[in-house]
Amino acid sequence: MDHSALSLVPPQRRAHTSAPARTFTLDRESLRERRVIFPDEQSLAGDAYRMLRTQLLQRVRQRGARVIGVASPADGDGKTLTAVNLSLALAAEPNQTILLVDMDLRRPNVAALLGIPEPRGVESVLRGEIGVDEALWRAEGLERLAFMPAAPLGSSSSELLAGERTRTFLQELRTRYADRLVVLDLPPVLLTDDVLTLAPLLDGILLVIAEQRTRREDLQRTQTLLAGVPQLGSVLNRATRSERRAY
Repeated sequence: MDHSALSLVPPQRRAHTSAPARTFTLDRESLRERRVIFPDEQSLAGDAYRMLRTQLLQRVRQRGARVIGVASPADGDGKTLTAVNLSLALAAEPNQTILLVDMDLRRPNVAALLGIPEPRGVESVLRGEIGVDEALWRAEGLERLAFMPAAPLGSSSSELLAGERTRTFLQELRTRYADRLVVLDLPPVLLTDDVLTLAPLLDGILLVIAEQRTRREDLQRTQTLLAGVPQLGSVLNRATRSERRAY
């Protein structure tokens, strides 16, 4: 497909796209209170995310996947927290870089969760107001992980995501770095048509479900709607039982 007529970077801004990503400092203590799990944490949750990382990387590398989504059937299942914790775990893997992109343009939460000072990002790139590099953030001490937050758009997100600019944007993220895995924090599948719009552009999807919250019929409907997207697995949040075996 010829994208020569499209540009994610307005002409007057092209000179600025090679600027380094902005940086911010993670407040580890407050993030732990929000259940953010850092890669060096020795806990059952830390072990679980390291196991998830290994399993996911095996499947991603077998399939040659570059852009994967993290989604849930409904809201409140913990998909954003899972996307953040998974990205942190993945970025601890040598020879692997990660870009976490907030694609929940109706109710983005990555910036608020992590304390990124300026949420403006994805939506401005898709509108052609800034370039990709201008939307990137890095946390001090995490060289292999970059973030692209978003500011809320409300119901106008559907039209923006359905445009050709979104396809070009994801293609640029897919091909820019050979060792980068792009993780998209997606909206709830059953509450908007946004995920269905993005589904053809994904290489795989990870479903997040919550024990005693996600309804079986909602999960089945979600899997039916996403039948054309490779399923990379599922994450169970809020489990009332956990294996407490030690090694």
